[in-house]
Amino acid sequence: MQTSTRLYLLPAFTALLSLLAGSAQAALQVLDNHSLSEVSGQNGISMRIDLQATINKVSWVDDGGSVSLRNVKIDNGCVTPSACNGRPFGAAQLGLTLPFLGINLPTLQVDVVTNGSGTQQLQFTLPDLTTINQQMVAGGLDPASIKLRLAADMYVGESNLGGIEIRDITDLHGTFKVWGH
Repeated sequence: MQTSTRLYLLPAFTALLSLLAGSAQAALQVLDNHSLSEVSGQNGISMRIDLQATINKVSWVDDGGSVSLRNVKIDNGCVTPSACNGRPFGAAQLGLTLPFLGINLPTLQVDVVTNGSGTQQLQFTLPDLTTINQQMVAGGLDPASIKLRLAADMYVGESNLGGIEIRDITDLHGTFKVWGH
């Protein structure tokens, strides 16, 4: 008896869900500073990216020859938990936080700006680590760094040239603007 009752309820439940689904859909709206300020109380979007990745192979092939990076690893440079010196083991935190100075910079800020001719542009701004470090060094402090390790094996064709490793960013600033034409 319970099975037959469930079978009768299933179509009714499905019909109810389909009616509710129509009212739950939302239209996509253009994001501009005005719209964003109404939603969050701020203009633009700030993003913080924590990144840990392994890539088997990145290659460039031209006229039959190739150059590649293999066994690519992106992390925060802590090879083992004991090597982290109080930092979390794993993902690179691609932003800057210095609580004792009240600094909390996102990885990337995204804004819609209007240029001198009135054209709206999408602007991406990186944290200004360069200026912060210049001020810290002038004040007698050690420069801050974004803890990052990019490690890979370098190949030309099938010949291994050895390893490459990039660590800890201390000089970074920049802005990118994108617009249609």
